[in-house]
Amino acid sequence: MPKTTSSLISPLQAELESLRAKLARRREYMDLLDLELTNTRGALQEFTDLYNRRIGPLEAHQQRLQRQLDELTADQAPPSNAWRGARGSRRGGAAWTHAGEEAQEPDADQPFKKHAAPTSQDVNYERRVRDLFRRLAKRYHPDLAPDDEQRKWHEEIMAEVNQAYSAKNLQALEALDKRMELEMELSPTPAVELARLTVELRQLETLIFDMEQTIRELDLSPAMQMRTELRTDQEDGRDTLAALEREMRSRIAALEEQVLILGGELQEAQRNAEPADED
Repeated sequence: MPKTTSSLISPLQAELESLRAKLARRREYMDLLDLELTNTRGALQEFTDLYNRRIGPLEAHQQRLQRQLDELTADQAPPSNAWRGARGSRRGGAAWTHAGEEAQEPDADQPFKKHAAPTSQDVNYERRVRDLFRRLAKRYHPDLAPDDEQRKWHEEIMAEVNQAYSAKNLQALEALDKRMELEMELSPTPAVELARLTVELRQLETLIFDMEQTIRELDLSPAMQMRTELRTDQEDGRDTLAALEREMRSRIAALEEQVLILGGELQEAQRNAEPADED
């Protein structure tokens, strides 16, 4: 009989050792991914700050000039049938913008969308709540229970997990996670340990997939593509960002000249339209 027990335990222990080794390798790989993701986000944020500092003000100035030019052009155009003046109303149209307000226009001239910093507390909090909920759900889902007794226990745990997740209560989820880990440590039978490690491996694979996907998305983003192109040009001795600045300043100068000319023409037309003063 002891031989039979030994022959049954030995394969289970071997499977446990193999699973522990695989988990250790996946944890190391996830640490590398975490470092890569941190570096990628840092590089992207650094480039975005540089671009917004050097090019952002020029873009904003160019957009203001373009709006002024559009307004001057509209003032010189012949009125349509539904036109009632700049301070009037238009049938079937939106209300005119009040003085001092700037209309919101799409940033069509921007080579890429400005990326928000990925360190928002709200985003991080929701991500931690979601990740912890997924880990607990994958570990204690009733369908993973080996028998009816364990299934009932899993259902009780999941009821608490779902309640905490619905309330977005991170502290409650963390407390549940620690409590469940402590209970597992108090009775770590080989079968239970194997089940726990299997669930943990699934969770690791999910996290690894999400991190790989995030890195790919960042690498393929327009901002990162532009950063890569600028770095390549810089290695070849070309300052592409400075060239872009010169190009935008040239556009701004042309717009300023057009605004000045049209503004003068409009003022001249208004003076000519005024009635002569009677003696």
